[in-house]
Amino acid sequence: MSRSHSPSDTPLTEADMQSFADGNLPPERAARVRKYLGSRPREAERIAFYRQLNMQMRSVFEGAFPQRIGALGAQCAQATGLSSALHRFFVRRISVALLGIALAMLAASGWLLASRVSAEMLDAAAVMALARASGQRADQVPATAPDDPHAADLAPLGLKLAAVAKHHPNALASIDVLNYRNADGDAVLLLSASAPFAADKPHWIAQRVGDVRLLTWTLHGRRYVLAGHAATHGLMRAADALTERD
Repeated sequence: MSRSHSPSDTPLTEADMQSFADGNLPPERAARVRKYLGSRPREAERIAFYRQLNMQMRSVFEGAFPQRIGALGAQCAQATGLSSALHRFFVRRISVALLGIALAMLAASGWLLASRVSAEMLDAAAVMALARASGQRADQVPATAPDDPHAADLAPLGLKLAAVAKHHPNALASIDVLNYRNADGDAVLLLSASAPFAADKPHWIAQRVGDVRLLTWTLHGRRYVLAGHAATHGLMRAADALTERD
């Protein structure tokens, strides 16, 4: 069975608030609004602002045209309605704008997370890349132009750049892979990935994964891993040269 509300106990609306600010609300309804505003200081300040604005507008119109007080009172009410409509319009526009900003921030944070290559991911990629490279002889490595911006000239250390590749862990992330070979044909791989929020750690840190040695450092918003087998000639000297060049 549906319930009906008498005019005195129906829920308060924004129209009631505006009518209260205008002074046009029936006494019983106005009493409810005053009770409502008594427990909501911020809402009371908003309605008080509208009431003050209405009074100022009435005084301006009535002072300028005293002979047309009645007509201007109606115009003042129209102006108040217009100001309320404008207020609601701008509130909606601001709300939509804030929602758009929030969605943009969420999209940006999602993009950053998706494009981020963690240290663990880079280490794992280095181990897998070294395993593939170790299965190829130096003459089997596909020759590529050594024009990668992150490539370093390690020829003085006996390491020649044989190939450049790019690995994509996902659609947004990318890892640069530089394949160097020493005089024995052994692979020494330099992997790097963007790490814009990582703190600089310019001195390499070594870790072992079985027979594989990984030398890692972070510099200028980029994370590096130099990978090679523990007995590979030139591996440690390359790590020293790469971390000292900056």
